Amino acid sequence: MDKEQWRTFINLWESGDYDNAVKLPLENQELGSSAVIDKLFRKDSSTSTLIIGISLIDIFYDYLMVNPDVIDAINFARAEDLANFFSFQQFAEGFDFENVGELSRLKGYTAENLVALELQGKGHDISFPETSNQEGFDLIVDGQPFQVKCLSEPSGVYEHFQKYPDIPVIANKELMETLDDHPLVYGTEVSNQLVIETTNNSLKHAAELGKLDIPIITMAVSSLSNGYKIIADGLEVRLASLNIVNETVSRSVAAFAGKGIGVVIGPAFGPAGLVVMPMFLGLAGAFNGGKITSQVKKLYTRKERELVLNNLYDLVNKVLEALPKKEKQREDTFTKVKQRITNHQVLKHISHLLDNKHEERQKYSSNKRKELEKWLDKISKKFDIETDTYHILDTVIRSQVHPHIYQDELKTLGHSYRKLLSI
Repeated sequence: MDKEQWRTFINLWESGDYDNAVKLPLENQELGSSAVIDKLFRKDSSTSTLIIGISLIDIFYDYLMVNPDVIDAINFARAEDLANFFSFQQFAEGFDFENVGELSRLKGYTAENLVALELQGKGHDISFPETSNQEGFDLIVDGQPFQVKCLSEPSGVYEHFQKYPDIPVIANKELMETLDDHPLVYGTEVSNQLVIETTNNSLKHAAELGKLDIPIITMAVSSLSNGYKIIADGLEVRLASLNIVNETVSRSVAAFAGKGIGVVIGPAFGPAGLVVMPMFLGLAGAFNGGKITSQVKKLYTRKERELVLNNLYDLVNKVLEALPKKEKQREDTFTKVKQRITNHQVLKHISHLLDNKHEERQKYSSNKRKELEKWLDKISKKFDIETDTYHILDTVIRSQVHPHIYQDELKTLGHSYRKLLSI
């Protein structure tokens, strides 16, 4: 999205053509590994690429689902209202900026909202605690409480675990360099520097178009594109891109290649993924080679095979237990959104589009639930460990249940798989 597209959006919106305004497709500048949040208004838009299927209605849906209360705080009728909405300026209202503690609180609030928007865009369902001073956690993600930490050094994370040893943490990307081995710490693309810049910008008047930066749109586009990629690709495209699917390789080469893929895919499964995914994907690479099936099958024993099947069953069952809670959390939040927009002077005009988007999300989760239920049935009947395990893990990723919820089951499965195949 560039300046011209923003003006088009504003012109349509202020003229009352809300449908076409929010249906505008979004463009996203290609982002490097360390530059997820980019300038919305850049001088050269020639490097931008159209994000297929993502438009402003997706941004509205995700942000309103993260912050239903913002509907009551902003009029939404003018360009200035929308600028304040999309730039986090409304967060600054009510803070005493003569107080250093208040500035710190605003920074924390900004970090929580950026992380929430990132996770929402990736397909998770996010809620804030009922009270703003809730101790121990800042967000509820797919039914699981999380603490958000955005710091320059990790002492605050260790202090959190001293008080709340069972509540996982989502840490800014700078901290992950020292915390990436911690089993209860999950990373985010939100950086401490981004949060500081966004906090400072929220203290300024954001309505002057030429100076407007919009972190919500850029964060949402990045997260949505990643979320859509998981939906569309799962593991399949990532494997194909590394030439694993069509290679004929020996067991050792296949396992080695799989470990390389595990570095790419592992984080999608949380801390356990970095440990167990190289085994699963190494096996997928080996069997796609077609030369080692009989050799590996000789390693099987009935006891080890049954253990893997039982662990697979537990993993799928755990994700299935989480999906209804995830769907209910989404439904409860959308009910709050609907209550606020039904009589809203402006947002009522896009209510039907938000309904469609919500129905799309609910239907997707329902379909993943049905797929996993079929896998449960297949595990207890005719099941091919070499190929079907890979497809189950693919469906688990696509379910968009946060990996912390099934970490124990995934680790246990990884251990039994190691015993079975000695990879």
